[in-house]
Amino acid sequence: MADFATPTEVEAVWRPLSAEETANAALLLTAAAQWIRDNTPDIADNDPAARFVSIDVVKSALLAGPFTGHASYSKTIGPWSKSGTLINPAGALQFTDVHKELLGISVTGSAHWFFGDC
Repeated sequence: MADFATPTEVEAVWRPLSAEETANAALLLTAAAQWIRDNTPDIADNDPAARFVSIDVVKSALLAGPFTGHASYSKTIGPWSKSGTLINPAGALQFTDVHKELLGISVTGSAHWFFGDC
């Protein structure tokens, strides 16, 4: 079972990765592919939506970089300061409703029923 994308493809749409980020990206891409296949078992190995989603969730997971585990950060140099709040401080794979819709996974509830002991 192959991944839908490679660390090189993540780099191509984002920025060069360090050796550590490349190794982490490879693991994250494998985990993303597993999640996608678990939720869409009949998906083709070359599905373009799966490729896009894999790259997007891995990029998001890598964004926290040195701030992984922190909810926010700030940096002050002389009279200048920069701060921000991280949307994915854990550096985890986060599949949004948009990702699910691209993969054909329903994001709305479905009707359930129970007819006693029938």
